[in-house]
Amino acid sequence: MKEKIRKLVSPLYNKVWHSPKGKIRERIRKACDDLPRNQRLMVVSVLLSAFVLVAFFVFGNACYKMGAGHARKSIEIEHIRQLELPTEKAPAYEDAR
Repeated sequence: MKEKIRKLVSPLYNKVWHSPKGKIRERIRKACDDLPRNQRLMVVSVLLSAFVLVAFFVFGNACYKMGAGHARKSIEIEHIRQLELPTEKAPAYEDAR
C-alpha cells in the first residue's frame, strides 16, 4: 500500500516542489556567476546590512515593548463557583434494577 502511494506522490512532489526549486536555484546561480566580483560583494554587503538592520529593529521593538509593559497582559483571577446540583428523586430507570 505504501509503495502505491509513494508511486503516486513522488511525481507530484517532483513537479510541484523539486523541479521549480532546482530551476530557481540554477537561475540565481547563473545570475550570481555573471556578476563581476566587486558587484557581487556589494550585493552581499547590502543584503547583509538589510538583514542586520531588520534584526536590530525587531529586537529593539521587543525590548521596548517589554520595558513599556505592553508585553504583559493583566490576568484576572476568577474563582470557580459551586454548582447547584438538583436534589430530585433518582430517575425511574435506575429504580427498576
